[in-house]
Amino acid sequence: MGPTLILIGFMGSGKTAVGKRVAHDLGWEFHDTDLLVEQEAGSSIVGIFEREGEPAFRKTEELVIFRLLDGRRDSSAGTVISLGGGAITIHKVYRRLLKEKTVVLLDEDLETAFSRSQNGKRPLADDREAFGQLYAQREALYRAVADIEVQTRGKSVNQVAEEIVGRICRRKDSD
Repeated sequence: MGPTLILIGFMGSGKTAVGKRVAHDLGWEFHDTDLLVEQEAGSSIVGIFEREGEPAFRKTEELVIFRLLDGRRDSSAGTVISLGGGAITIHKVYRRLLKEKTVVLLDEDLETAFSRSQNGKRPLADDREAFGQLYAQREALYRAVADIEVQTRGKSVNQVAEEIVGRICRRKDSD
């Protein structure tokens, strides 16, 4: 089984863009769980929320995440996995992340995250006050499972990816 790097963080923190860049730089596979959930459900995330509600979305998200994590045994390549911002709230996913070796928290400021989330694709990002409350509820969960925290404030995707790759390479050298 190849190494795995799991990116976590709030909506709009840049997990997908950074994850793609990190995977490219390391020559690893990249998987975005939000995209995989949409493929599994045959619908957009907004559509899932509208038709079936958040609990149905989270159940599909959990299945996708465990399929990815358990499927790594069949691959010798490294893998970067970008989790949806709310995946951390799924108890089984949270417990699993505590056991993973490399979980990276992308920590973005709330205003930037909210601004980035205003694209109509995030059903929990409609109201600024509720967005802030959701962030406050999840922040401790993110920090509890993260092995590495990367401040993304004011940094480009490339800068964040370079920092992650550098930290991963230094970890490998010290192992």
